[in-house]
Amino acid sequence: MWLWALLSLAAVPVARADETVSWQPIGFGLDQASVRLNQDSMFSSSVVLVRTSLSDYRLQVIRAADYGWKRANVRALCRAAGAATCINTNFFDEQGKALGLVISRGIIQQRVHKGGGTLTGVAFVTPKSAGIAHRDSFSPEGVVEAVQAGPRVIAAGESVPGLKESSFRTNLSGLCIDRQGRVILYRVSAGVFGASLPLLQRLLLSPGVECVDALNFDGGGSSQLYISAEIPGHSGAVREESFPGRDDVPVAVGLFPLKPPASGQAAAE
Repeated sequence: MWLWALLSLAAVPVARADETVSWQPIGFGLDQASVRLNQDSMFSSSVVLVRTSLSDYRLQVIRAADYGWKRANVRALCRAAGAATCINTNFFDEQGKALGLVISRGIIQQRVHKGGGTLTGVAFVTPKSAGIAHRDSFSPEGVVEAVQAGPRVIAAGESVPGLKESSFRTNLSGLCIDRQGRVILYRVSAGVFGASLPLLQRLLLSPGVECVDALNFDGGGSSQLYISAEIPGHSGAVREESFPGRDDVPVAVGLFPLKPPASGQAAAE
């Protein structure tokens, strides 16, 4: 009885100042940060974030079907596409078919899913910017890449209220747009009792991250993030990093370098 009480107490999110986020360059125009949520608990969760500007990288949908696969792990999709880093996106049904909107290279592969309270957000890319919109206000006009998932966790610089905490006691994947218009991919590795959604929202809003809009992708066994060792402009210290999940997925998004660094330009510049 006392042991259960101790474990329950340890799992409660601790009210503390915003976690310090220290970004480190891992290549030309690409930064990475690692943070622990609920550090005062023995059951804390770890978060990996990757950030870039759309002037340095393009965000592009990667479909398993484009490579003759029904589903695949994110590492395989990323390596096949030649991206620098990738993360899973859409939920999918028992047959492995992606649920919700998928736009790739300007072609609508699947249309918006309107029902339910989970797939409420669309992450999209136009030739000039990236954004996140509610599915009801999203327009595909001018959009070249898009995926649908949810729920949205940050909207217009505020935490989205009313989300059920119990639904997020698992690994999480997601994407946010910060105040400078940069794209941030995040992956939460849940502790014994899972990740705390309020703590994740607070991290995404913290001064070190500054998300204006954020959208959760499929979590649980589907949640996975891959970072290639072949990133343009890295100083030689970058190694392959894979945060795998147990389930193969039909769709991911990847970051692709737009231009190589100038001769002699270091990753930290």
